[in-house]
Amino acid sequence: MTEHLSKIEGPKAERAPIGPSVEDAPKPEAPPKKRRRVKPSIVISVLLAIGAAAWILSGNLPTEEGQIATENSAAPAQSGQAVAVAAPKAEKKVQSVRVYESVAQVRRSTLRIAGRTEASRTGRLMAETEGAIRSINVEEGDTVAAGQRIGTIEENERSAVMREAQAALNQREIEYTAAAKLASKGFQSEVSKAKALAEMEAAKAALDRARLDLEKTRLSIPFDGVIWTKDVEPGDLVKVGDLIATIVDLDPLLVVANVSEREVAAVTEGALAQAKLITGESVEGIVSYISPQAETATRTFRVEVEVPDTGNRFKAGITAELLLPLSESEAHLISPALLTLDDSGQVGVKVVQEGEIARFVPVRILEDTPNGVWIHGLPDRATLISVGQEYVGDGEKVSPVPDTVFVPEATGRT
Repeated sequence: MTEHLSKIEGPKAERAPIGPSVEDAPKPEAPPKKRRRVKPSIVISVLLAIGAAAWILSGNLPTEEGQIATENSAAPAQSGQAVAVAAPKAEKKVQSVRVYESVAQVRRSTLRIAGRTEASRTGRLMAETEGAIRSINVEEGDTVAAGQRIGTIEENERSAVMREAQAALNQREIEYTAAAKLASKGFQSEVSKAKALAEMEAAKAALDRARLDLEKTRLSIPFDGVIWTKDVEPGDLVKVGDLIATIVDLDPLLVVANVSEREVAAVTEGALAQAKLITGESVEGIVSYISPQAETATRTFRVEVEVPDTGNRFKAGITAELLLPLSESEAHLISPALLTLDDSGQVGVKVVQEGEIARFVPVRILEDTPNGVWIHGLPDRATLISVGQEYVGDGEKVSPVPDTVFVPEATGRT
C-alpha cells in the first residue's frame, strides 16, 4: 500500500501516480441507439386532435371587431356618458296558409259490418210414434207449405184400436143414458149414475188416444218453408223422437251481424238497413231485433234485419256486408288530405281561430265516401286550413289567405 502512495510532506503534497492516467485511458464505445419509427396513423390522429382543439378555442377568442365594440361600449361607461341600447332582434315571419269556411250538415252515418244470411225459422220434423216409414214424398230443396203431408208411418193395428174404442164409447153412452133415466125416477141412486158417466168419459178418452195415435202416422209440415235435410227413407224403422226432416223458413230472410258494445246504442229497431251479398246482389230490410244481452265471449250484440224473400230467391248462410244506419249527427265533409296527426298520433284537422291562431282539433271519422271524408268533432262553422297545415304548429300565429281553388262539394261551391 505504501508503494502506491506518495509521501505526504505538507498540505499541498501531491499524490504519486499509481498507474496510467484515467484521462489518458481509452473509453469504451457506446452501442448505437435504435431509432423508433412513428406510425402515420398516430401522427394523423394527433394533428386532427390539435386542429379540432384549435377550432373550438377559436370560437371563444374575441375577434378584432368584438374587441373594438367592447372598447367602444366600455368607453362611455367609464366617462359617464349614456350607453346606447342594442336594437331588438327581427320578429319571426308569419306563415301564410290557405283557408276556407266549412259548414256542418245533418248526416246519418252508416255502420258497415260483416254479417251473414240466416233462415228466419228452422224446424225439425220428429217421429211422434213408433213404426216403419211407409212413404216419404219430398226431396231436399223442395218448397213445402204448412200442413202439407210429406209421408206416412205404417198404421198397423192402430185403425182397429180406434174402431174398438169407438164401439166401447157407444156402449158407455147407452149405459149412461139408461142410468140417468132410472135415477130421475128414483129407481137408481145418484152414485150409479155418476159411475156410468165416468165410464162413458173414459171411453171418450180412449177413443181420442186411439185417433191421435193414428194421426201421428201422418207426417205433416209445421210451417211454410224449404226441405233442408231428409233423414229417413221408406222402410226405415223409427221410434219416438227420431228425426224425419229439417225445414227452414226463408221468407223473411234474416241478415245477422254482431255489433260491438260501442256502436249498438246508435242502432235502432225499425230502421231501414241495406245488405250487400257476396254474390253481388243488394237487399233492403228492417232492423227487427237487437239482442238485449251481449255474448260473453265476444262482448257483441246480435242484430237481425228482416228481408222479404218471396219465392226463396236467396240462400241462407251467405256472407254479406250489412249497412246499418246510425243516429243523425252534425258532420263536416272534408278532403282526406286535410287530416293530420298530433304528437300523440291522434287524428285531427287544423283550423284558424280568433286572432289568426292555428289550432289542432281532434276529430272522429264517420264515413269515407268518394266525395270526401265525413268527420265529427268540429263546431257548426269552422275555418279549416286547406294548404300549409303541416308547416304551422298548434297555437302559432298565421296569415290566412282565402282558398279559391279547393272547395269541397258540401259547401256548394266548385
